Amino acid sequence: MNRQELGHLVAALRKEHFDEDGNRYTQAKLAEKAQRLDPLTPLNEIVIGKIERGERAILDEHTLLSLADALELTIGERRTFFMLATGLDYEQMYPATESAHLILDKTIQMLADIQLPALLLDCYLDVIAANSLLLQMYQTTALDLQSLAGQPASFNLLWLIFSDFFAPMRAQMSPQQWHNFAVGNVIYFRRTTLPYRMTDYFAELLARLRRERNFRWFWEQVFYEEQRYFVGGESFQMGSPDTGRYRFLTAPLVTLTSFGNLEIITHIPRDRETAVSFQKLAQQTPPTVLQLSTWPEKAISCH
Repeated sequence: MNRQELGHLVAALRKEHFDEDGNRYTQAKLAEKAQRLDPLTPLNEIVIGKIERGERAILDEHTLLSLADALELTIGERRTFFMLATGLDYEQMYPATESAHLILDKTIQMLADIQLPALLLDCYLDVIAANSLLLQMYQTTALDLQSLAGQPASFNLLWLIFSDFFAPMRAQMSPQQWHNFAVGNVIYFRRTTLPYRMTDYFAELLARLRRERNFRWFWEQVFYEEQRYFVGGESFQMGSPDTGRYRFLTAPLVTLTSFGNLEIITHIPRDRETAVSFQKLAQQTPPTVLQLSTWPEKAISCH
């Protein structure tokens, strides 16, 4: 990410914060916060303005750390932010040796081969595809999902989690389990989308997500959570009396590409009963994949 792009990202991240009067942070407000956190910070309103305009050619360690602290980046976001600040873009870090179409085909085949419930997400956490085991686990069908097509952000993971569509699954979690699940996924969303927070597509996606009150609450709540890690270390539990209770972790399998990363999220059983249930699902379910979204193309009007 070159300095101009990084500047646009810093400006977008700044505008995600609001003061006590509900106004978006100005450059002066961000500088004031940085100075309150660290009296020796090199950040002031002039420096922040230069960074956002891409005029600051050298960003030293102290400046980057002060920015990350003032912007309240989560641990995952900090790691990505510091990587972006190197000045290298995705084409340089991950040279394209195959077409996007071929990469997607190979990744979808991998998704079909996995004998556990799994789904494929892109860098915006839009659901690109889901395997048949995942549909069985969540007691949904291709028709259920296809009925959502055409609705704003209909196949974004965060939209699905906070929508009425997911209400039956939320009802199967205890309040604490739902809290952990929601916070974990919002933290995950913040980390994966960080390089794209200044894009028109993300701005439109976030605006649509923020129409959901529960999302707005959890979007802010992550700043108050002590454990600011990617979802995957938590033990989730859900299920109905008919299907039994599932205890699992979610683990990412990442495909690094110059078109944006793809992540297969696999549900890993945490106890014998869940392992047996997943095995039965695998025996009863053909290894098919339902593709829900295109990749890497993004069109705001289609989401």
